[in-house]
Amino acid sequence: MGTFLCFLLLLVLLFAPCSGYSDLEVLLKLKTSMYGHNGTGLQDWVASPASPTAHCYFSGVMCDEDSRVVSLNVSFRHFPGSIPPEIGLLSKLVNLTLSCNNLTGEFPVEIAMLTSLRILNISNNVIVGNFPGKITLGMAQLEVLDVYNNNFSGSLPTEIAKLKNLQHVHLGGNFFSGTIPEEYSEILSLEYLGLNGNALSGKVPSSLSRLKNLKSLCVGYFNRYEGSIPPEFGSLSNLELLDMASCNLDGEIPSTLGQLTHLHSLFLQLNNLTGHIPPELSGLTSLKSLDLSINNLTGEIPESFSDLKDIELINLFQNKLHGPIPEFIGDFPNLEVLQVWGNNFTYELPQNLGRNGKLMILDVSVNHLTGLVPRDLCKGGKLTTLILMNNFFLGSLPDEIGQCKSLLKIRVMNNMFSGSIPAGIFNLPLATLVELSNNFFSGELPPEISGDALGLLSVSNNRITGKIPPAIGNLKSLQTLSLDTNRLSGEIPEEICGLKSLTKINIRANNIRGEIPASIFQCTSLTSVDFSQNSLSGGIPKKIAKLKDLSFLDLSRNQLTGQLPGEIGYMRSLTSLNLSYNNLFGRIPSAGQFLAFNDSSFLGNPNLCAARNDTCSFGDHGLRGSFSTSKLIITVIALVTVLLLIVVTVYRLRKKRLQKSRAWKLTAFQRLDFKAEDVLECLKEENIIGKGGAGTVYRGSMPEGVDHVAIKRLVGPGSGRSDHGFSAEIQTLGSIRHRNIVRLLGYVSNKDTNLLLYEYMPNGSLGELLHEYAYTLKVDEKSDVYSFGVVLLELVAGRKPVGEFGDGVDIVRWVRKTTSELSQPSDAATVLAVVDPRLSGYPLAGVIHLFKIAMLCVKDESSARPTMREVVHMLTNPPQSAPSLLTL
Repeated sequence: MGTFLCFLLLLVLLFAPCSGYSDLEVLLKLKTSMYGHNGTGLQDWVASPASPTAHCYFSGVMCDEDSRVVSLNVSFRHFPGSIPPEIGLLSKLVNLTLSCNNLTGEFPVEIAMLTSLRILNISNNVIVGNFPGKITLGMAQLEVLDVYNNNFSGSLPTEIAKLKNLQHVHLGGNFFSGTIPEEYSEILSLEYLGLNGNALSGKVPSSLSRLKNLKSLCVGYFNRYEGSIPPEFGSLSNLELLDMASCNLDGEIPSTLGQLTHLHSLFLQLNNLTGHIPPELSGLTSLKSLDLSINNLTGEIPESFSDLKDIELINLFQNKLHGPIPEFIGDFPNLEVLQVWGNNFTYELPQNLGRNGKLMILDVSVNHLTGLVPRDLCKGGKLTTLILMNNFFLGSLPDEIGQCKSLLKIRVMNNMFSGSIPAGIFNLPLATLVELSNNFFSGELPPEISGDALGLLSVSNNRITGKIPPAIGNLKSLQTLSLDTNRLSGEIPEEICGLKSLTKINIRANNIRGEIPASIFQCTSLTSVDFSQNSLSGGIPKKIAKLKDLSFLDLSRNQLTGQLPGEIGYMRSLTSLNLSYNNLFGRIPSAGQFLAFNDSSFLGNPNLCAARNDTCSFGDHGLRGSFSTSKLIITVIALVTVLLLIVVTVYRLRKKRLQKSRAWKLTAFQRLDFKAEDVLECLKEENIIGKGGAGTVYRGSMPEGVDHVAIKRLVGPGSGRSDHGFSAEIQTLGSIRHRNIVRLLGYVSNKDTNLLLYEYMPNGSLGELLHEYAYTLKVDEKSDVYSFGVVLLELVAGRKPVGEFGDGVDIVRWVRKTTSELSQPSDAATVLAVVDPRLSGYPLAGVIHLFKIAMLCVKDESSARPTMREVVHMLTNPPQSAPSLLTL
């Protein structure tokens, strides 16, 4: 304290020459300094010789009975200047508030002379440097210290710990570094402590639990602490807000936090928290906002949470939670926000969800939810966000969704929805985003479509029929229109060409006929156009070249005719062009942007020829020409000669390589009483015992006295110089001894082939076991989902998983290849292409349902596969439909 008195005395001495300044003169000096070079405001701060107390009527100024300034509250102005040292001469000042003014420079230490201050608020400025903590030592009455959102750096000031009346401290939003001082636990009068948004490190002091009057503790965001949440914080009995989000915390959530009965907000998101959500948090009976998102939490939502009757916001997204979303969540009377996306939740949504009439945001995407969508989600007319994508929801969307005028976003793609799309969805006045793609929606698009705000409309990959409604032209803000992979017919309506904001249109893979509208050039913002795989006819409009921003154009697999418009060569933005498989004719222009495209852009147009050809045949389309007979003969002879030379050369090279590669070598991992020649003698057709994606397996009968071995001939190159570590890896495998792993005895190799030698197991292959296993129904929840999907495909197709489809092809690849080659794909056609004839007479709907479940189980990405619980749920809840029978 003695040091501070010396410091204060020094300031007084320095300002002695200025002590004659009146408060009026100080305020005018303050105005000039804060104005900087272009400040604004404070127009009424003007001296009046006739009135020595005029300053008491300045805006933001309050005086006492002696006309001394006691309060200066000037905020939300434009003051790019700085705070002058003369501020310290306003010695009677009790309230100094200069927030939100863009003030710069360093904080003047002369403020230490304001020993009567109770409120010091300089938040939301651009003040730099270290915060001079010493200036507060003489401010014994200080109650509020708010320097939030400036550019202070250095350590947190420890001097404030000596202020016994301090109630509100906000040092957040700066660049303070180091640790949180233990001394802060001595400010027992403190009710608000904000240290969030700095660069603090170290552990969060458990001693802060001594602050029994604390109501708000905000220490997260950009800070990078070590360790976990102090369990002692459970004793902060008056705490109402605990914000420790995004500050690198790990460990489990302390169950002691459940003792904070006055807490209304708990924010722990964006950390590395693990373990289960403590059931004891149900003791937070005043809780309104709970955010535990983006952590590594596991387990289920505790049943005890049914006691949180006041809850308004629940954010649990991006964790590893599983199980059902409890029914009681739908009964919360005040719930407004439920965001649990990116977990492993299963079963159905609570059917009461939204019935409280207050639900505003629902996002349950990227889970494994199924069942029907609750009808009352928008009962109160407040729902703005509905995101259900990447789940397994069934049935139709409730009509009530189409009547929800408050909706801004609808995202329900990648589910199993069916039936007609509610017509009202296409007429929501505030909606900006409607994504319905990758479902099984059917029916037609409604004739009435409107919505001034809609920017994206996607219904791709469904079963929509009928025509494209001209009313789509009413969507004046539309930027992306995706109608691809449906069963739409008719023509492209001219009205679409009036959408000035449209940047992307995709109607690929439909049955659209007629011509490309000549007025398409009016969609001046287009960057991507995909009209491929339809039945469009006529020519390519020349005016399409006016689309100066177009970078992607795909008109392939249509019935377009005519010559290529040379104007396309001037489209400098066009980087991808596909006109293949049409009926275009003539010569491909060789100038401009056409030089950027290769032959694949024009394949499948028999009457279209490259510009480099001297002569070009256009068939019946006009200009005729033909190769002369002599040129044709010479060309054919030359080609045949070159081909023969190539064949002979390749044959000789392969023969030499083969001769070199026949030096077989046996590498053994234990004593073996046979040679490489004995192994090679066993590679006969009659010795084959299995085939798989990796190669063929033979049974090898070795010389007398030696047990049989299994010989696996690998597909692909041998163990030559380019074996990429094969030898080292096999050496490691050969050293493994385990009762559940077939022992690798050794391998025989040359430059081209590897033969692995295994201990022979006479009990059949894994594939055969998986196949008497499926029929014995011994599959439970612990079975691997992918393997179970393979078993279901075996049941549907009546085939073994490998060995029936050629080398390198298993049942999954065979099914995908077979179904992808269907000219007119449908559920029935897909199943009939692979189904076992022995299933004839069974209900078609049931077999389709089983097949779809199987294909979900064998998704390439494991995260896209359902859990076994979901599989069981889908198997036990088949779709209700007419019992039509399979006819083969």
